[in-house]
Amino acid sequence: MYCRVTQITYDASKRDEVIALLESKRATMLALPGIQSVCTVETSEGEITSLAVYDTQENFNAAAPEVGKIMGGFAAYFTAPPVGKEGPTMFYF
Repeated sequence: MYCRVTQITYDASKRDEVIALLESKRATMLALPGIQSVCTVETSEGEITSLAVYDTQENFNAAAPEVGKIMGGFAAYFTAPPVGKEGPTMFYF
């Protein structure tokens, strides 16, 4: 498994719009090659952390262009550039 963790700061006054946009992208995200799950957590007001889990690094790489398009749709809500880290799964259950 291969994962990406992304921290995003956004305009907290637009929270409901961000949630609606996430929901509108559900089918697109489910169609990403090798996607296993996506979990977005509100870690504080105006801050979310998203974890995307893929079956392989190859599918993660293949999904990157579409993920870029998805993230671009959220850019109007960002108050800073997203910070992401990725890597192979070390422990999972």
